[in-house]
Amino acid sequence: MKPPVGAASRLLPLLLLLELVCPGQGNRLPYFINYFFDTYLLINEDTPVGSSVTQLLARDLDNDPLVYGVVGEEASRFFAVESVTGVVWLRQPLDRENTPVGTPIFIVNATDPDQGAGGSVLYSFQPPSDFFAIDSGRGIVSVIRELDYEVTQAYQLQVNATDQDKNKPLSTLANLAIIITDVQDMDPIFINLPYSTNIYENSPPEGSSLLPDTVDAQEGIAHRNWKSLVEDLSGRMETSSAISNPLLISLKGQGDFTLTFKSTDPDCKYPVFEDGRIIYSSNSLCNLLERFTQIVGESAGPGNTNSIFALDYISGALTLNGPLDRENPLYSSGFILTVKGTELNDDRTPSNASVTTTFHILVIDINDNAPEFNSSEYSVAITELAQVGFALPLFIQVQDKDEGPNSVFEVYLVGNNSNHFIISPTSIQGKADIRVRVAVPLDFETIPRYEFSLFANESIPDHVGFARVKINLINENDNRPVFSKALYNVSLLENTTVGTTVLQVHATDNDVGTYGKVSYFFSDDPDHFSLDKDTGVIVLTARLDFETMQRYTLTVIARDGGGEETTGRARINVLDVNDNVPTFQKEAYLGALRENEPSVAQVVRLRASDEDSPPNNQISYSIVQASAFREYFDITVSEGYGVISVNHPLDYEQLANGVIYLTVMAKDAGNPPLNSTVPVTIEVFDENDNPPTFSKPSYVITVLEDIMAGATVLFLNATDLDKSREYGQESIIYSLEGSSHFRINARSGEITTTSLLDREAKSEYILIVRAVDGGVGHHQKTGIAMVNITLLDINDNYPTWKDEPYFINLVEMTPPNSDVTTVVAVDPDLGENGTVVYSIRPPNKFYTINSTTGKIRTSGVLLDRENPNAQEAQLMRRIVVSVTDCGRPPLRATSSATVFVNLLDLNDNDPTFQNLPFVAEIAEGLPAGSSVFQVVAIDLDEGPNGQVSYRMQVGMPRMDFLINSTSGLVTSTAVLDRERIPEYYLRVVASDAGAPAKSSTSTLTVKVLDVNDENPTFYPAVYNVSLPEDVARDFKVVRLNCTDADIGLNAELSYFITGGNQDGKFSVGFRDGVVRTVVSLDRETVASYTLILEAIDNGPTGNRRTGTATVFVTVLDVNDNRPIFLQSSYEVSVPEDIPAASSIVQARGSSLGWDWGPP
Repeated sequence: MKPPVGAASRLLPLLLLLELVCPGQGNRLPYFINYFFDTYLLINEDTPVGSSVTQLLARDLDNDPLVYGVVGEEASRFFAVESVTGVVWLRQPLDRENTPVGTPIFIVNATDPDQGAGGSVLYSFQPPSDFFAIDSGRGIVSVIRELDYEVTQAYQLQVNATDQDKNKPLSTLANLAIIITDVQDMDPIFINLPYSTNIYENSPPEGSSLLPDTVDAQEGIAHRNWKSLVEDLSGRMETSSAISNPLLISLKGQGDFTLTFKSTDPDCKYPVFEDGRIIYSSNSLCNLLERFTQIVGESAGPGNTNSIFALDYISGALTLNGPLDRENPLYSSGFILTVKGTELNDDRTPSNASVTTTFHILVIDINDNAPEFNSSEYSVAITELAQVGFALPLFIQVQDKDEGPNSVFEVYLVGNNSNHFIISPTSIQGKADIRVRVAVPLDFETIPRYEFSLFANESIPDHVGFARVKINLINENDNRPVFSKALYNVSLLENTTVGTTVLQVHATDNDVGTYGKVSYFFSDDPDHFSLDKDTGVIVLTARLDFETMQRYTLTVIARDGGGEETTGRARINVLDVNDNVPTFQKEAYLGALRENEPSVAQVVRLRASDEDSPPNNQISYSIVQASAFREYFDITVSEGYGVISVNHPLDYEQLANGVIYLTVMAKDAGNPPLNSTVPVTIEVFDENDNPPTFSKPSYVITVLEDIMAGATVLFLNATDLDKSREYGQESIIYSLEGSSHFRINARSGEITTTSLLDREAKSEYILIVRAVDGGVGHHQKTGIAMVNITLLDINDNYPTWKDEPYFINLVEMTPPNSDVTTVVAVDPDLGENGTVVYSIRPPNKFYTINSTTGKIRTSGVLLDRENPNAQEAQLMRRIVVSVTDCGRPPLRATSSATVFVNLLDLNDNDPTFQNLPFVAEIAEGLPAGSSVFQVVAIDLDEGPNGQVSYRMQVGMPRMDFLINSTSGLVTSTAVLDRERIPEYYLRVVASDAGAPAKSSTSTLTVKVLDVNDENPTFYPAVYNVSLPEDVARDFKVVRLNCTDADIGLNAELSYFITGGNQDGKFSVGFRDGVVRTVVSLDRETVASYTLILEAIDNGPTGNRRTGTATVFVTVLDVNDNRPIFLQSSYEVSVPEDIPAASSIVQARGSSLGWDWGPP
């Protein structure tokens, strides 16, 4: 935060220097006479660069010329001083800021006219300060701890100045006052938080609610100097006030507004009072407030909606600008005002120090609203059929805009027949939707319309809401027509003339209008009658027949104009006239009996009726015709039925189709009598008196064994002399016994196979076939026949192997044509179909086979168990044999037979080395028993013939190695030394365990690797060299001779001087070991050198070896030095009153060496 323009800048340590230009003796110190050396120099931070800020003034008691200057890093950056005039000017812009720790702020200066130690002054604080320190020699006061204006505004320090006289030091005290200037580093704060209040909605404008004070936390006192920004509806703000160091208070609400200020002062520098209002007059502040428009609503409330509140910046009162209605939606939830306080800078500009708080205002309701309906009149039309409880489709809403108890009221209906409807709810608080429901059944014919008054009453007499409710009923067809009689009854002769009026029906309907008009209809449109739809008159339209219908019951429908119907009945009785003939109940009759019936039996009963009344309806029966055996039948009357019976046994086989046809007549007793006839069919049932008979007693047939399942083998036929379907030919049922592989069709006698046949499993079948007729139990008749079926062979079986696979042992190198084994395959078919042929597939050059017997022999090709050819080794050990029969076509076995040959070993192979000859490497110095190499040899034979053992060939000069006879591991028997024997040649013998044994020999070369085990050695170890001191640079002093018995990097040497070369006069070649001079020698400085040189080999890190040598160098003198003074200069101090001829100083001279050469 920058301070206002014109405030004092922070104190810069300006160390000004006076230099006395005077060569004389007894000179006295000059001193400054400027006032600010006792206090401080005040400079505005906006001082332009290059401006003169002050002029240094000083005096010198000796009147010597003075030179001015400035010292110190920070002061030199900001200021420069004219050396002659003492004018101080600004080099770069200043910027006031909080004084940081370490900043010099003042220079204390004390003078002492004494000379020497008595005139030298030291400074200190008495007592020491926690916030400031003083340089004891220069008197510079600096900050050592952060300062806080709000804690301490000033410091009073005591400075002690003491001279440095050893015998009697003198001191003096001076007071140093340090004033701390404030910077705006703390925000103002509100007090007495939180702020909230309630206000009645009928409160008059200018009513107020107190807003508490705001204080500046860094000043610690309450400021009641406010700038008031008050907004009216047009967005204009004009009242304001200002004094020094005010706080800027702004009222925040919803929306953005423009503030307008005016001033009567052209310069706008001082407050001006006009018409009782205080107007801002600072130019900078006027410019600021013209754009001070930040009034923002809070999410928790509407803010200062419609500028309903104003804030007085002098009294702190919050007042109403206009009427406040709580029922206004903008005000109902209250107000949350945000108040912001901003501290102003000294130049009246807003600073960054501000504080914000919220003011909660709740508007309290008063009972100033009557209930109101959402409409003054409600109209609706509903059907008269509306059920009790039906809610009328009316949107009736009533509301009292007050809240709480002020919004409680009752609602009720008033008017004639208002009890026909009910309303709910009747007790309401605030706002509700009113439902009007039907309370009793409605009837348009009784009351077609309703009109009521709807009231909403509060406890206050004049708080009443009113609305009209009009309800019109919609007429519905809710009455049915009613007939004058439940049943209309009338009688007519069956010969009544067509067109005669029979009767008239009549119905009435209580509905009005078209709903009450009745029309008449028949429900089923009868054939003999018609109905006038308007009058209800029924007329005969066709002749009546008593015998057909003795009574008509007509259903009449009475329908009104709305479609409602009622049914009535009209009964019309028909009176008989004698005009009918007898009529049989059936058009034909059927009777049945069995042949050979031994006694008289009733065959059929029949009956005829006459619709006439007695005596015309009395009937008699007779047989007037018969197709056969007329004399065998009689007819009698029993209980009104005509009963036909047979009086002699019948023979079924003498009748065509077993049926007799009769004609029976029925005659009434009228005059003249009337008659009618009816056909009667008599069916004679057959008796089972004949058995089924086959054409032959036995049948012999042959079939191929590959006959398909379901194929026909034979047709059998049996006959039955009975002619009926029940017992004759059509009744025969066939059955079969003897094998499940065959079945017979129960009706046709067809014998078929049920599954595939296999001659090899069964070659012949004997079947028993039975034929039975339709008799039951002991009356059933049976015929029997034998069927012999023989199967013929086909080639339907594949050869199969016996004992497969085959495993045999065979010694390698077996002679040609030796028996190996015999394979066997069988085929169950007959003849050529069962004859098998053997072959080796794939061909095998090592073996042959007899195609007929299956015997396998060696072919003569050498059998070598160790044959390295994988394919031939496979053929020697595996014989694949195939077999086929001789059928047409031939059949091959589904799989081949495999003969696995185990070749027995002969010792016919030498051991073979797998990794020799070879060069093995081993490091020297390893302990005895170290592994060197693993020798591997194999023998293709097996068992003892292939078991390999190892040994070393005897007669070797040194036995530094051993070999394990079983594993072939070669190990050392002594510690190897490369420098003694660098390489060994070992002869290794590998032998098998056969009889006789076979062996092989090879060479293992063992190369001993070097390790860094030898030290570098100098020859000689001591060197003596003499050199004149004036030898040239890079002079070759001596070449060192050093060797290392190792090889490679272990023998690569590097040289270093490790001692005696403190002044760096010598160097040694890193690789060549040549000692040389680096610079010229000086015998007078060092007369001889003892150089220690070290040679280091390049072995592995951590295991490098060294050797040392000593070089003695004697430096020979040459004449190269002059005499010199012991000091380059001499300086003394003498008092100004020293006597003449006094001794001042003594100068001494010396020679650096013992040069004896010519001058």
